[in-house]
Amino acid sequence: MKLSFMKSLLAVFLSALAFACTDHVVPQAPTLEESWINGWDSQKVLALPKSQRPDPSVYLKGSYITYQLSLFKNGASYLVTKKALDDFGRELLGYPDNTQFVMAKQEMDAMLQKTAKNVAAIEVELGIPAGSWQGKPLARIDIPNPEELHVRLPSGNEMGANALWLPGGHLPTGYSEAVVDRIPKGKYVESDL
Repeated sequence: MKLSFMKSLLAVFLSALAFACTDHVVPQAPTLEESWINGWDSQKVLALPKSQRPDPSVYLKGSYITYQLSLFKNGASYLVTKKALDDFGRELLGYPDNTQFVMAKQEMDAMLQKTAKNVAAIEVELGIPAGSWQGKPLARIDIPNPEELHVRLPSGNEMGANALWLPGGHLPTGYSEAVVDRIPKGKYVESDL
């Protein structure tokens, strides 16, 4: 009798579990193509001079922006030459316009594993011009809590935005991209690459 009761209880549990799993559908990540609003597209944003590009909330749906920024909930990272850190100091990292481009920490982890930390391969993955970092010691900067530093999608007006910048929070090679405010000492972790 005990065995029969246990089987019945297990059957009820498995039925409830199956129902819960079929009822819970994970939503698809919003695509950039489906997230433009009011006739905007990448070409229209890029046609504007660098200093006159609007905030991404003007041309991208809120659901897309929220999703993109959720990629940074586990931290943000970027790579920099140690010479730049030595020359400009480590007390406050980033550009004078209060910006610093970053990528999602988990994507940095995956990219460094994929490239085995080979600098030439890293340059390809990140779209850095070939040879830019060759022979230069690099540091990895990790920001455990980018929300404290106003993580946001870049507008393309930032000092660090170059001719390769694309609207939508992605590098040309597909990795996620965001901007944070300048990073004070104590809010980041520096490690050798």
